[in-house]
Amino acid sequence: MDLPDNTRPANAYQALTQHALAGFRLLGLANGIALLLVLSFSMGIVGADIDPPDLQEAALAFTGGLACGALGLLFSYLAHFSLFRQIAAGRAGRGHWLPMVIGVLAYLCAVVAFVLGCWSTVANSSSMLHDDASYQNSNAALKVSAPAPV
Repeated sequence: MDLPDNTRPANAYQALTQHALAGFRLLGLANGIALLLVLSFSMGIVGADIDPPDLQEAALAFTGGLACGALGLLFSYLAHFSLFRQIAAGRAGRGHWLPMVIGVLAYLCAVVAFVLGCWSTVANSSSMLHDDASYQNSNAALKVSAPAPV
């Protein structure tokens, strides 16, 4: 395959590909770290002295975000591969539209899953202090009044 005289389109295509992959990496990293933190807190690895709230919805949302991010990355690869084949063949086509739309939808679903997981974590942990035994004991210790005079 001969190299073209003008390499600007190839450089632009490579830069766009790198930016698209960086977005999927960031989203996968955010969902993965959030899932790791939620699971480690739920299992008592982190914050073992506090009773963990029910974080099943958050863990499910972060897991769904990881799955959607991986699916979006797969379809992004398929769209880029289709575009590369069109460039190599020298003809323009629309074969990349379906994988590209599915990749964008999967990316958006992964973002929504991350936001829902964060929302669920905050909502479940906001009532956590009032249900915690150590909070109730410290609250009861503060309410102890002086003994009655004899």
